[in-house]
Formats: sequence, structure tokens, C-alpha cells
Amino acid sequence: MALVMVAALAGSVSTTAYTATAAEAAATSVVAGPITRSEVLERARYWYDRRADIPYNQGATYRDSSGRAYRTDCSGYVSMAWHLGFSADTRALADSATTPIARSELRPGDVLNSYYDHVILFEKWDNEARTTFSYYSFGTTPVRHATGVSINAARFDGHPNSDYKALRYKKIVDDISPDPTALPSGTLVKAPNGPTVKVIISGAGLPVASADVGPGGYDLSKIVVLTDAAFNSLPAAPPSGTVVHDRAGGSSRYVVVDGAALPISGAEWSADGYDQRPDMGVPTSWLNKIIGNSLPTGLIVMNQSGKDPSRYVMVDGAALPISGAEWTANGYDKQMLMGVPGGWLKSATAKTLSNGLVVMDQVGTDPSRYVMVNGSALPISWPEWTANGYDKQTLMGVPGTWLRAQVARPLVNKTVVKDVSGASATVFVMAGGTAVALSFADYTGLGYDQKTLERAPGAWLAAAAGRGAPDPGTLLLSPGDPTVWLVVAGGGKKGLTQDDFGPGKYSFGDVVNVPTAFTAALPTT
Repeated sequence: MALVMVAALAGSVSTTAYTATAAEAAATSVVAGPITRSEVLERARYWYDRRADIPYNQGATYRDSSGRAYRTDCSGYVSMAWHLGFSADTRALADSATTPIARSELRPGDVLNSYYDHVILFEKWDNEARTTFSYYSFGTTPVRHATGVSINAARFDGHPNSDYKALRYKKIVDDISPDPTALPSGTLVKAPNGPTVKVIISGAGLPVASADVGPGGYDLSKIVVLTDAAFNSLPAAPPSGTVVHDRAGGSSRYVVVDGAALPISGAEWSADGYDQRPDMGVPTSWLNKIIGNSLPTGLIVMNQSGKDPSRYVMVDGAALPISGAEWTANGYDKQMLMGVPGGWLKSATAKTLSNGLVVMDQVGTDPSRYVMVNGSALPISWPEWTANGYDKQTLMGVPGTWLRAQVARPLVNKTVVKDVSGASATVFVMAGGTAVALSFADYTGLGYDQKTLERAPGAWLAAAAGRGAPDPGTLLLSPGDPTVWLVVAGGGKKGLTQDDFGPGKYSFGDVVNVPTAFTAALPTT
């Protein structure tokens, strides 16, 4: 591989370009042997170009360019593209032929695999931000080539996004050509005609903004010019586990995990071995952007210290605990396990899923569906599933043990809620698991019109409204009566005095304002 100097760009910037020799052309693969990424895509296009002659049929086969037959379905198509010695199924692809990778590390010829259902062949990222991509698939007739697909789409080829795991064929090799990912960390690179400059960090290309140049000490007189293809193929983030800091200064350290920067505390820095890894200085603008990123849904994590055996699955930015039984029964043990800082993990386990998120038991044997509202999982009846549009939303599989706990968790006191269908205009406030109906005067007079109005399934809401007295221990206050009432066992109420409140006692912050008629209906004990 030769280095060739080219003319300077604007100002005093000098550049260096790579050129490849004729000897760098890759040879054609043999069955079950190493195969280049370009040949994988070439073989995929072979069936795509003949798609009119190849119907989808799991019981049939079709030949590759050399006459070898492969099964005409999704995994057979990938087996053909990879030049395997047999037609693997999706489970065999995951269990024996590949290694898991982060989605941010996807490159041409890798796959997104749904362990039990489907697999698609990654072709390329469609934009520099790596938010859309192109792929080949064979899930129905004919072979399909999809472009401009959002990496955050609810479904790929009809299957939930969260079911797919990024995998890399063990025998795939990069094409023998200029490889920018092999450049030393700290090298500045750009494309021939584009203005963007990136810095190489552990094989990835991180954008350097104009505001980063001075504070970060980047020398724009030394830039390596890459081909457009090589520049655009650079990974957007360093490999998971890379330790980084702001090159412009500061003592904070972070570990990159699947495109997000997770903070490392001072105690964790040495105790968890982060101080034994290379510490990479990165552009301020890039670091600030990925500090705000959430880990992708479906990623399995654990405390990096190794002292805690607990495992968690990331869903909507929250870390949900996986029980020992679920670890193997639900296939979590087949996925890549990432170590993360314990302090960050603790905060992630305290998060609740976003309101409106629709969830189900990951095991898949329970047909029940739920919608999350303020940390509680509210059941959705089957008529409501389609009538209220829940079937149009992304459906997330979550650990069953965690889900059952959220189903049993009463909706938070003071939550203001109404029927999601809009069939009823009545607004309710939650008090000890009971939905208390509010008149318009109550709604405005008690200040609930200043709070967020949540939506809940009508069947659940009707049951909550009809359950009678709130749970024992609920504190109630009504207009015109200064007495704070404590709901007691049996559904009655007991008046409290000022002496009942204070440190270690009841708190005025827990009092729920409800209509006078509701409190009056509870017998005094």
C-alpha cells in the first residue's frame, strides 16, 4: 500500500492519500472459506438479479453462480451470500457461524438476526449519521432490496426491531484495500471533496467541529485524504468498552457502550479496571452528543465490577432486571453481555418506561398486552388493542418477573387520567389505586388542570373507578374541610391532627385532594 502526496487544500492544510496496488485485488472464496464483504454483496445480488425466477419456498433450493444449491428462504439466502457449506437456519447462524457485535459496528455483509424468525443482510449505511441503512432479505417472494430504512423503525421485514441482534460472520474479511480503520488513533481524515474532518479513534471516525480544533489541539496541516467509500464506511463510534475523555480538558472519564458514553466514577476508575485501558481524547462536540444517548433496547448489561451477578435488559433507556429462570428460558444468555459502570447502572434501574409504551412478556407464551403509565403496566383488553390503536405502536418484550411487578403496582397517587378512547369525557385522579371521578369544577378547582393528563385503557379505568375505597394508608383532603383523612382497613377513614405529621410520620406531600362527596362517602372510624 503506497502513500501519495497530493496538492494542498485551502490555506496551509496538507493532505495524504492512499492508493492500492493491483496485487490487492481479492480472490473468489471457496465453500465455507474466508470471504470478503464485497463478494458477500456480489453473491447476494446474484439472487436479487434473478428474483423473478426464485420464489420463496422453505422446501426448495436455488443455485448460486457456481451451481451450488441453497434453501430459498431468509437464512438460506444469507448462507448462500456467505458461501456456507450448508443452508443454516436463523438459530444456527447465531449459535455457530457468527459473533455478536454492536449495531453501531454493522458493516457490509453483516446481518441483523431474529433468533427464531428472520434474518436480513446488511448492505450499507445510507447516511453519515448512520440513522438509515440498506439491506437484502428473502422473507417473501421476491428477494428484496430495501433502502433508506430507519435503524429505529418499529419493524424490519415485519418483525419487531427489538428481536434483531447484529451479528458478524466469523469468516468474513475486509476487502484488501486502503483501510482507514487501521490508521493510528488521533489521525485526521477527510474525503476528497467534502468539508468534514474526522479523527480516527480505535478504528472509528469521529467528526471534528470547528469549535473543537483550537481547544482540542487538532493540527489541520496533517490530514489523510480517503476515498469517499472509505470515509463514509468509518464506524460512527469506537468499539464498546473504549474509555474516552474530552480532549479539550476535564477530569471526567467515560466508557463507550454501543454508541453511548457512560460516566465512570472516581471509585470505579481503578476498582473496575478502567485505568488499565487506553484513555482516548475525543472531540468535545462528539462527546457531548453521545453522553445524551441511551443504550439501545434489547442490550443486555451487568455491573462491570463483576461483584453483582444480576443481569438487566435495556428497554427505553431503563435497565430491567432479568431473573435467573428468565436468563436461559427467554434466550437472554444467547445475547452479547456488556459490562457497564455500577453507578450508571443504578440510575438506569431506577428509571421508568415512557408513558404510552406498549409491552408484553418476553417469553411470548402470554398473549396479554400492557401500556405503561407512570411506572405501572395497565392491561389492554383485546377490543381495545385495535380500537384504540395500540396495535400500531412498537411492542416491547420485557422480562415477565419485572412485568408482573409493574402490573401489581398501583398507578401513582395524584395521576390524572382519562379513557384513551375518548368515549367518556370524565377525568379521574388516582388515590390509593382507586380512580376518583372529577367534575369540571373539581378538575379546575383542585388544580388538576395544571397537571399532565394521562390516557389509560377504558376497561382498566372502569375497574379502578369501581373498586370503592382507596387502599389503607392513603391520605385524603377535600375542599371546605381542613381535616386530612387516613383511609383505614375496611374502607373507613380516620381524621389526623397536626401532630401526626413531621419527620418519621405522615407527609403533607402525600395527601391527595379529592371531591368532598368522595370523602364524605367513607365511614368515619
